Amino acid sequence: MNMTDERGYSHLSVLYVEDELYLREEIATFLKRRVGKLYLAEDGAEGISIFQRECVDLIITDLKMPNMGGLDMAKAIRKLDSDVPIIITTAISDVALMQESIEVGIERYLLKPIDVNVLVAALETVSDKLGKKDKMKVFGAMSASQIQQYERKIEADTAKLVKQSSGKGPKRVICQFNANIVEITLSESRTLLESTLLETEENRRIVDYLRETYYQKLKDDIRQIVMTTTSYHAIWLSLSCNSEKDEDRIKLMLEI
Repeated sequence: MNMTDERGYSHLSVLYVEDELYLREEIATFLKRRVGKLYLAEDGAEGISIFQRECVDLIITDLKMPNMGGLDMAKAIRKLDSDVPIIITTAISDVALMQESIEVGIERYLLKPIDVNVLVAALETVSDKLGKKDKMKVFGAMSASQIQQYERKIEADTAKLVKQSSGKGPKRVICQFNANIVEITLSESRTLLESTLLETEENRRIVDYLRETYYQKLKDDIRQIVMTTTSYHAIWLSLSCNSEKDEDRIKLMLEI
């Protein structure tokens, strides 16, 4: 995004905490043109007071300030809200402080003097994360019956795909959703040839390898089944084949 673009983040409400008047006014002028609401504070104590009163999507705070610094403010705010993104601005690079800030859950550091292009990039990152978080809320609010419909549809279509491509369908397919993670378990799908090979224990790894190769060829088809069913983009995460149990597990992630 070009730094001259305005109102690009009008959906964001930002709390900016800075004790230096000149810098506070300079960055405030920049932010006012880009965010929906901007709240200003001179130190951490005032920042906490504003955060308790207002709905804030992002906090940008100086590290060293009189009365209460940015890190102490962040620790206090984390007791009120564990998720709100916090960006710290500082003129110093202190490894110990950075380590402490990581433990508090600081989104990132911005070194002073603040590069407005870096600031815009930080706004973009936070905006993307908040957008994904909102989508996850919508997905999480989906009814159990809707999730079950998705699971049954994926089970039926996956079983059909395997039967058509291998000549032997699995005896059982179980699809389970855990938030945006989709796990598909296929049981008792080994062909007669594979079952014959499994009579010799040392061939088990060979059969597992054949199964893994087989599912890799079906990778795009399985992803398509999940995407068509849910209307979300699906990312292939993992595949495990256990010929001893005659069970295969496929895990995908819905990109929310």
